[in-house]
Amino acid sequence: MAELVSAGGIKDRGDFERLLSERFPAIAAEIDDFERGHLHLEIAVLARATCGAVDLGDLQQVQAHVGFVDELFSGAGPDLENAVYVSYFENVFLGGEDTRYMLARTMLSKRLQNALAEIEEHWKKDR
Repeated sequence: MAELVSAGGIKDRGDFERLLSERFPAIAAEIDDFERGHLHLEIAVLARATCGAVDLGDLQQVQAHVGFVDELFSGAGPDLENAVYVSYFENVFLGGEDTRYMLARTMLSKRLQNALAEIEEHWKKDR
């Protein structure tokens, strides 16, 4: 399989948009004119697709999505990293205690599990 991340890493919205179009063209096509150009809204489109795959029990697609997010996260600049925390983790996993979502959590890499734990801890403190 070709490496997704270039030697320079993934830094920003442009990288995300390009890579999403290459890896998941159907999801990229769902980004509407209002969402396009707004990283958090674009990431939320990916989150909705992941939720749809979880809800359908399409574990292969869930694994593909979380693997993609892991690759994004590993080289993310600050804006992209923040968008993954806020617009992906919070939309997909925060409060998702349904067994399907708990199963999806097991597919997260250690890096993503740690990041999700950080956001959950943050939310606990704010309650």
